Amino acid sequence: MLNLNGQFKFCPDYIGGDKSISHRALILASVADRESVIRNLSICSDVLTTVICLRKLGATINLNGTTATVTPIKKPNGNVVLDCENSGTTARLLAGLVAGLGVKAKFTGDNSLVRRPMDRVVTPLKTMGADISVIEDGLFECLGGKLRGNTFYAQVNSAQVKSAVLIAGLFADGTTQYVESIPTRNHTELLLDYCGADIKTDGVTAAVTKSTVKAFDITVPNDVSSAAYLVALALLTNSEVTVDNVLLNDSRIGFLNVLTKSEANIKIKNVRLQFGEEVGSIVVENSILNPLYADEQDVADGIDEIPALASMAMLIKGTHVFRNVAELQNKECNRIRAIEHIAAVCGQKAVFDGKDLTIISNGQRPVLPEFTSFGDHRIAMCQAVLSIACGGGSIDDAPFDVSFPAFYQSLGLNVLKFGLIGSDVGTSLSPVLMRYLSRGSNIACEYKAVTLSDVISDGKLLEIIDKFDGLNITMPFKRRVSKLLESNCVSVNTVGKNILPQSTDGYGITKSLFNRKIDIRNKQLLIVGAGGAAERCIIELQLYNAQMKVLNRTALHAEELTEKYNLENQLEKPYGVLSFVPECEFEQGMGLPESAEFVFVADYKGYSGLAEKARRRHIPVVSGLEMLYHQGAKSFALWTDTRTQDDFDGFLKYVESKRLGEKNK
Repeated sequence: MLNLNGQFKFCPDYIGGDKSISHRALILASVADRESVIRNLSICSDVLTTVICLRKLGATINLNGTTATVTPIKKPNGNVVLDCENSGTTARLLAGLVAGLGVKAKFTGDNSLVRRPMDRVVTPLKTMGADISVIEDGLFECLGGKLRGNTFYAQVNSAQVKSAVLIAGLFADGTTQYVESIPTRNHTELLLDYCGADIKTDGVTAAVTKSTVKAFDITVPNDVSSAAYLVALALLTNSEVTVDNVLLNDSRIGFLNVLTKSEANIKIKNVRLQFGEEVGSIVVENSILNPLYADEQDVADGIDEIPALASMAMLIKGTHVFRNVAELQNKECNRIRAIEHIAAVCGQKAVFDGKDLTIISNGQRPVLPEFTSFGDHRIAMCQAVLSIACGGGSIDDAPFDVSFPAFYQSLGLNVLKFGLIGSDVGTSLSPVLMRYLSRGSNIACEYKAVTLSDVISDGKLLEIIDKFDGLNITMPFKRRVSKLLESNCVSVNTVGKNILPQSTDGYGITKSLFNRKIDIRNKQLLIVGAGGAAERCIIELQLYNAQMKVLNRTALHAEELTEKYNLENQLEKPYGVLSFVPECEFEQGMGLPESAEFVFVADYKGYSGLAEKARRRHIPVVSGLEMLYHQGAKSFALWTDTRTQDDFDGFLKYVESKRLGEKNK
């Protein structure tokens, strides 16, 4: 979860090298005639995935900050598995390289990547003679084969497919030609030409003949796709920004062309050539934008930025049209559906007819919009820009590192990093709670639920804790973290850089009881369970002079707590029961004392026999959800040095709205 407010400050120097060129430079350097140097390399996770795969194939790649020194492959490794993670560029471009090297390699990827179409690159490579096929348990598999040149006519507007064919053509007998009706980005052609490969191109047809790539030393220009988010935010907030040393290749600035046609005040300055690529400065000044229109060539020249333009359209009054954008359905997510989601959240209308996308907007800005990123880095960045432009908003997931690891720094965002660690936190409601709390306080922060193995080393556990400004701890790490941090608290659930390790569990329990007008002062109480939360509850309740008896499936554990805290062995008339155990035969088989006037159940996810008995008797049942809210609100207040929010009813409605939204999807 990421919550943003309207505060930002442009810092364009953090943008970093162009991702598309970084991939291609690494690949060509890996088959060059000697060592190459690539400066200002993008160090996003996609590019680092390419680095890992090339190393597996036999290249030596040393990274020093953003400088890569590449010693080429001498004898390629065979029988390798290339995990392309989330990077379609890695998979498709390396398909061409592996086919050319003639080695056996299996390509795999994450769930998002394996759903993306790969036939478009496999088919032309097979036509060239590669033994390659799509496989069920991955992406595709290369088994070798001798390549021969051929002529291909583009079936889709894809620079990745074109690049794969041209890279394979370096190793093929004869000449390989690739013909496009709509030209796509030409970084591969320009870099091949710069490196001395035998390539000819007229902007429509690229023809490469078997040849050797010469070593090179280049500085990658800054990424125009990353710069696009700064440009978008500047225009949506009537701000000014200048981005220097940015790539200005004609096949990459469809985004700027569309904005210029809509009367955006954008100037291009200091234009020069670097290894055939145009590089310069983008200067954005205050503008009043007209409706946006992108023709087919604009889309081809800015396919990755169409979601950014579509997002901008949500806040610009008028009818906006984007031609031939069907390819957006085949990206990291179905970006057409993602744009439709953004439109719905913003209260606008997006219509896709199978080819063209139309957005109809009244220009009104939503209040604290809540977005779903669908795990897509570019969609998440679009939503972040919209959130800031609207004065605040949130995103369920923000995987910026995929393409723009310095996104926060480039926008000068001071985002506090909070999280939750435990052995099974995948279904925790804590991220939903923190989204609600940060939304209400207008604090820029992120909150990540991180599942860890219970056998993680102490050193690694401390290293993870140190990465967060504030962290919630759940089972089985509460006692362990307490010992590691040398805390006086027996069971820690809240740590932070500026606070003492502590537990807010007891506060959450007593707060939820007192809010329900249940006064536990000087009362007799049954405690069911003997874990960390139960122990913390005992400590807290003793502050209110409560007399307690512990019941537990393992009697020895109950006896230990009884002795440690000098608790009761018998209670005549328990006023209430507090259960800290999940649904089990022990809990279901317990009788509810006739004297009990309430039941508290810490587990808010499962069925509770005690809660059911209480409901049949019409006595109050206090859910662990109330405890979660109050202990989480206390943690958030400690981390942010703010007052604890007391709005459980509002949170409950919020949770129900989320559940209803999921049900209606």
